Amino acid sequence: MIFTIPAAQPGSGTGAACAEGPRMAGPGQKAPGENGTGDDGAPGDTNGWRALRPTSWRSVVPGAVQLVEQGRGSWIKDATVGLTVAAVAVPGSMGMAELAGVEPVVGLWATMLPLAAYAVFGSSRQVAMGPDGTIAALTATTVAPLAAGDGGRYALLTSALALVVGLVLIAAGALRLGFMADFLSKPVLLGYLNGVSLIIISTQLAKLVGIKVSIGDFFPTVWRVARGLGSASLTTVALSCALLALILLLQRFAPKIPGSLVAVVLATVLSAAFDLKSHGIAVVGDLEGGLPALGFPGLRLHEVTDLVLPAAGIALVTFADGNAIARTFATKNGYQINADQELVALGASNAVSGLSGAFPIGVSGSRTALSDASGGRTQIVGLTALAVIAAFAAFATPLIAPLPLAALGAVIVAAALNLFDFGAIWRLRRIHDTEAGLALAALLAVLSLGVLNGLLVAVALSIGVFVYRTVRPNDAVLGHLQDIDGYRDIDENEDAETRPGLLVYRFDAALYFPNVSFFTSRIEELLDRARPPVRWLVVNFEAVTYIDATAVDALAQLQTDLAARGVVLAFARPKAVLRRVFADTGLTARVGDALVFPSVRAAATAFENSYGGK
Repeated sequence: MIFTIPAAQPGSGTGAACAEGPRMAGPGQKAPGENGTGDDGAPGDTNGWRALRPTSWRSVVPGAVQLVEQGRGSWIKDATVGLTVAAVAVPGSMGMAELAGVEPVVGLWATMLPLAAYAVFGSSRQVAMGPDGTIAALTATTVAPLAAGDGGRYALLTSALALVVGLVLIAAGALRLGFMADFLSKPVLLGYLNGVSLIIISTQLAKLVGIKVSIGDFFPTVWRVARGLGSASLTTVALSCALLALILLLQRFAPKIPGSLVAVVLATVLSAAFDLKSHGIAVVGDLEGGLPALGFPGLRLHEVTDLVLPAAGIALVTFADGNAIARTFATKNGYQINADQELVALGASNAVSGLSGAFPIGVSGSRTALSDASGGRTQIVGLTALAVIAAFAAFATPLIAPLPLAALGAVIVAAALNLFDFGAIWRLRRIHDTEAGLALAALLAVLSLGVLNGLLVAVALSIGVFVYRTVRPNDAVLGHLQDIDGYRDIDENEDAETRPGLLVYRFDAALYFPNVSFFTSRIEELLDRARPPVRWLVVNFEAVTYIDATAVDALAQLQTDLAARGVVLAFARPKAVLRRVFADTGLTARVGDALVFPSVRAAATAFENSYGGK
C-alpha cells in the first residue's frame, strides 16, 4: 500500500514539513500539477487532505439525498417493481438461510433492515441487498467449527460475524480503501467463484435426493452423498429434478418470470394438496415467524475477536462482488457510484443485519438484475420490498410449512449454477495460458482447502502475480523505422534499425525498490552483448510514472559505472514529476542537463552530432 504525502496547506504546521524534499507520485498516480490544478493541492487535487474527509452531509447519505430529490412520478412504478423483487426475495432468502445454517426466517431478517440501510447510505440507485450464496457458504464454514454443534451459539456467532463484517467495511470506507475492489485479479476471482458455486451445490445434494449426510468440505461431502445414493428417495429426486428444470427453463426462455418464486409456490401447493410429507418428502414444517428483535449478540470479547480475520475475508469478497455489480448497472444506466461510499453502505447493511440477529449479506446480483429489467430506477424498489418481506415474516410464515426442502435446495442450486462459468476460465487461454492456470489454481484451492482458506490462497495468488509483474516488468530495446515516426520495440518490429554505438532502452513500469536490480542487471546484460560496444545509453522514461529513493541512487551509481566504461548516460521523455525529482536530488546535474531530452529522436540526433554523423 503506497500513500502520497498530502499537499501543504497555507498556515499548516505540517505543511512546511511536508514541503521539504522532492515529492514523488505513487505508482499509477498523476504527478502534482497534471490535473491542471498546480502543485499546491488546490481544489480538484484528489491527493490532498480534503480527499480524506466528506465534503458535506450529502456525501455521507447519498441514497437518502437521491430519494428526496427523485421525482414522485417514478415512485409508483418503482413500488410495483418492489413487489416483484420481494416475491423473489422471500424464497431466495430462506434458501440462503438454510445454506448459512440458520432458520429460514432469519433469511428474511437478513433482507429487511439491510435494504433500508443501503437506501440511505448507498451510491447506487438500483442495488438490492440480501443474502448471497457465496457469503452464506463462507458464513457456514466460518461459524460451524466455532459453534461445536451448539445451535444457540451458532446463531449468536452468525449475527456477531455480520456485525464484525459491517464494522470492517465501514472502517475501510472511512480510510478510503475503495481501491480494494480491483485487488483480486479476474482469473483468480473467476476460479474462486467457480469453486464456491461447486461447494454450494455440494451442500444441497442431500436435500435434492432426500438423504441426510453431514456437510463439510467439498470432496468428503460429495463422497458421503455418493455413498448414500442407495437410500435416496425417488419421489424427492423426481420432485427436485422437475423443480430445478422448471427454474432453469424459465431463466433461459422467460427471464422476466421469477423462476424461483414459481417453483416455491408450485411445490408448496403440490405438497399441501397431495401431502407430500407422507410420501417421504421432507418439508420445512412449522416456522417461528415474527420480526427481528434488535440487539447486540451476547458473546464475550475473545469470542468476537476470533471472528475478525474471517470477517475481513468475507468483507473483501462482499465488496469485490458488490462493487462490480453496482458499477455494472451504474454504467448501463448512465450514472456513477463511489467505491468508498459503497464500502460504508455495505458495512451499514451488514451491521444492521447483525443487530437483527441475522448473518452476513451482500449485493444480490439476481435481484438487482430483476429490478433493472423490470424498470426499477430508485431505492424505492428496495424499500417496498422491505415492507412486503416484513409483512410476510410477521404474518404469513405458516403458509410455507408444507414447502419441501427439495424446493429450497433447487432454488439454491439454480442460483449457484449462475455463478458457475468454467467456459470463462477456458477462454482466458486466449490471453495467456498462465491466466487460465491461475484461475484453475484458485478453483482447486477453494475445493480442497475450503471457502475461507481458498479465499486466502486467491488473495495470495493475486498478490503474487502483482509482485512478479512489478519485479519483472516488460522492457524493450528500441529501434527506428524508416516509414514510421518514433522508435519501436525491435523484438516486435523486425525492420526496426538500431544505430551502432547507441542503445535505447525502455522500462515499462514504475522504477522503485522491487525492480531496481532487474533494471540495472538488464542494462548490464545488454551492454555486454552489444557489438560494436555501446557509446551512449539512452533510457526512455515515457512509461515510468514513479521513482523512489532506491531507484535514484541506482541511477546515480549507473552513471558512475557507465562513465568508467566510457559510456554516456542520457534520459529521454521523463515526466514532469521525474524531472523534478532528478533536479532536486542532483541527478540532473550529475548526468548533465544537456543529456535530458524531450524525445528519443532528439537523443539520437544528439548522439549522431556528437560523433560527426558516423
